[in-house]
Amino acid sequence: MGAYDPLFEPLQIRNITLRNRFLSTSHEPGYVLAGNITDRYIAYQEEKAKGGVGLSQFGGATAVSAENSFYYGQINGSVDAVIPQFRRMAAAIHKDGAHCTVQLTHGGRRERWDLTNWLPTFSPSPLREIIHGTFPATMEDHDIRRTIENYVAAAARVREGDVDGIEISCQAGTLIEQFWSPAMNHRTDGYGGSLANRMRFGLEILEAVRRRLGDDYVIGMRMPGDEMLKGGLSQDDCIAIASTYARSGLIDFISVVGGQATDYQSEARIWPTMWVPSAAYLPMAKAIRDEVSDKVRIFHATRITDAATALHALAGGYVDMVGMTRAFIADPHHINKLRSGQEHDIRPCVGVGYCVDRAIRGIDALCAHNVATSREATIPQVVKPAQARKTVVVVGGGPAGMEAARISARRGHKVVLFEAASELGGQLLLASRATWRRDLSGVSAWLAQQMHHLKVDLRMNSYADEQAVLAEEPDAVIVATGGLPNVGRFAGSELATSVWDLLSGQAGVKDESVLIDENGTASAASAAEFAAARGAKVTIVTPDREFGREIGGTNLGAHMSELYKHDVRIETDTRAQSISRQGNRLLVVLQNTYSGKTRQMVVDQAIGDNGTLPNDDLYFALKPRSRNLGEVDLRALADAREQATVNYPEGRFSLYKVGDAWACRNLHAAMLDAARICHPL
Repeated sequence: MGAYDPLFEPLQIRNITLRNRFLSTSHEPGYVLAGNITDRYIAYQEEKAKGGVGLSQFGGATAVSAENSFYYGQINGSVDAVIPQFRRMAAAIHKDGAHCTVQLTHGGRRERWDLTNWLPTFSPSPLREIIHGTFPATMEDHDIRRTIENYVAAAARVREGDVDGIEISCQAGTLIEQFWSPAMNHRTDGYGGSLANRMRFGLEILEAVRRRLGDDYVIGMRMPGDEMLKGGLSQDDCIAIASTYARSGLIDFISVVGGQATDYQSEARIWPTMWVPSAAYLPMAKAIRDEVSDKVRIFHATRITDAATALHALAGGYVDMVGMTRAFIADPHHINKLRSGQEHDIRPCVGVGYCVDRAIRGIDALCAHNVATSREATIPQVVKPAQARKTVVVVGGGPAGMEAARISARRGHKVVLFEAASELGGQLLLASRATWRRDLSGVSAWLAQQMHHLKVDLRMNSYADEQAVLAEEPDAVIVATGGLPNVGRFAGSELATSVWDLLSGQAGVKDESVLIDENGTASAASAAEFAAARGAKVTIVTPDREFGREIGGTNLGAHMSELYKHDVRIETDTRAQSISRQGNRLLVVLQNTYSGKTRQMVVDQAIGDNGTLPNDDLYFALKPRSRNLGEVDLRALADAREQATVNYPEGRFSLYKVGDAWACRNLHAAMLDAARICHPL
């Protein structure tokens, strides 16, 4: 571990000593129920404490007021019923040696009025925010007083709940930042105008909270280092705010972020995917630390995913605590593996953004490729050995197949994996060739490394037929052969190019293209960017009412930025009716899905994306010889329980299909299929 020793040094913050410099920053994974902490949420946080984290900041955006809507699945910190829930969570985290804080948040205009208590949203000024679409009520003096009292009461509940500290949210465009920012605060009273006036509301909250909690309790705040917003707070403004608050003596730490979240492009910047470089905002954290390091500790987290980058952030004087929140979602045992010299076994965060994209939609956060995270009750993070050794044949070396092979090998089974291609990875190899999404290859690279480490019997360049599978005398066969590209169902569809052929280079990019998107996922966006970046004039048509309906906010903001940068046209409510040849070009007939009116386009290339169709010939060839005739107990699968052993006595093995070989879905679904079948196998 030697080189990483500084990361394992303890850190004193007021009256607590953190065991190391690893931090899981405040976030709301959506594992609450109607504002209440659940067993699932406790297990999720407990797993990170077991994994070695020093400070776990749970309860991201915990609501403080009646008007807060729990839009993102936040804890309701505005009622006393939360106190015993805090105690249960704190006990679970403390048991494994970690400390914890809760983030208190008033969303201001970043709320929905038509959820929970159906109350107006509130903000310093009546300015609509794009993401939530609400028109807030302008806060009056009594609203300001009430909100301060709400913060104090919520903070007291956190302390009474045995939690080690609180963090006040002044970031992501929430209420205190709305007062700070000239782009969001147009007031002319004592809370508007000058920066000193705009800082007043936040200072009054902290003064009141400190009086209530006392001088022996840890209090911090989270704020931007630069709003990166036209007319908003500059980096100099943010340094001035940090300096004022730090020198007030009211806080112990500042957690620095980059940007805010008032529109889709901003979401893509504040919670970045692989569209933004690794550790891009460290200089913002350092600029604030250089100003206030004699007064407070500095935290920071944004796309810091590996120990080398974390060490650079700490040793370079950028931060005092290194936030690796999404890295710990990808592998909650990251720290212990690093400490024990098992760095090769750390499942990487590659910046897919699936976790955040789900959270900001108000649904549960999930890692794109670690399906055990938040499912610890049924799918363990550490694979348990099987009672009896079996022979497991996996056909297909994409992510579902490799995950099935990994888990089965960890269980102690003999595993044979057939892959028709010369390289493992399946569709991820294609997806990673699309412009800024190249880091997706990290998922397949880690899984491939696991295949070699676990000594899986790899049969590359091997098209597995029925005889090849039966020759292994398997106890179980996992068909992970994936899907085949479907360009769409319209006359002349055979003239369309698939996204796969475009990204693989099998089909060249031509001058003018129409991309017919009936999938709504990143594949169409990536293909359009790929073609446009190579000089094509691209028009996307989709029958959906919005483009990219399956793409979450952080990824959508990135894709839309790239598409518009390349002048890609997007037309919704439009479906392809037919394609035919017109000389050496293609005539595409398009129809509006509402009016039925048609129009024609003449292009050089038509690209179709209607998902995939199962590549299931081998499955059906093997089905008559299987014990279960391919049947799966869906209830048992949903619960990750063992499947029934026999329902066709003459069969020789259990047969399962996973991922796109079953139905066109996404990476997480494919990995989940494999985990649910193979953990109990």
